[in-house]
Amino acid sequence: MELRLGVLTREVTATTGSVEQVRTANLAWKRKTFRRDAYAPALGRLKEMAPGHDCCMYCGQNLADHIDHYVPINVDPLQAFSWLNYLLACSTCNSRFKKGAHAVDDTGIPMLVNPTVEDPFVHLHLVLDTGEYCGLSPRGEYTVSTCGLNADKRPEARRHARNVMSLALERWWTARDRGLPDEMSHALSVIRDQPFAGVFQAMLRQAVRSEADLLFAGIRDNARLLDILRSPGVQNELRMSV
Repeated sequence: MELRLGVLTREVTATTGSVEQVRTANLAWKRKTFRRDAYAPALGRLKEMAPGHDCCMYCGQNLADHIDHYVPINVDPLQAFSWLNYLLACSTCNSRFKKGAHAVDDTGIPMLVNPTVEDPFVHLHLVLDTGEYCGLSPRGEYTVSTCGLNADKRPEARRHARNVMSLALERWWTARDRGLPDEMSHALSVIRDQPFAGVFQAMLRQAVRSEADLLFAGIRDNARLLDILRSPGVQNELRMSV
């Protein structure tokens, strides 16, 4: 796969002029041989790296099956066949929302948060009660808007994921008290395989903040949930496992 990507990068580089480089990259991206020899293996590798069942690296939904160019081909065709420019994405994020968007700030830094090289939670806050993301920075706000993170039923789906994870946490805690490792493992697998992996990471992080009582307000049995999330066992074992 890497060899094939390198060959195509050199093909684009050898083309004169940015317009022709974009044209060459777009045509090469659609070739049947590329889709077979490089695209399919790259997609498979991205899926292996993704949490849950192939979670989209933008919205977190399961069963993502597209390769997205973080820097679009039309912006930089020389990165069209760069492995480091590939993110696993669902069709909704890739084709409906993000498309070819790629704004940069005054210093040239891309506005879209790149989850492969930076912590998204520096720029994004998940409101656990509503399931909606809000931006903590201009880049966070841009990411919410560009990827449609609060569009359609996505907030509702995150609330559902939060509830499932809460039930699984309760089961994990009970099994831990009773010394039932198989039950603990099963509960952990439920958490790990849930869509919207960012929801659980947000729960772990927000539970240990000084204002956690406010952040979890409105969530059923929030006091019990906070006790579980704050326990050393959950913070140490589950943060490292999921």
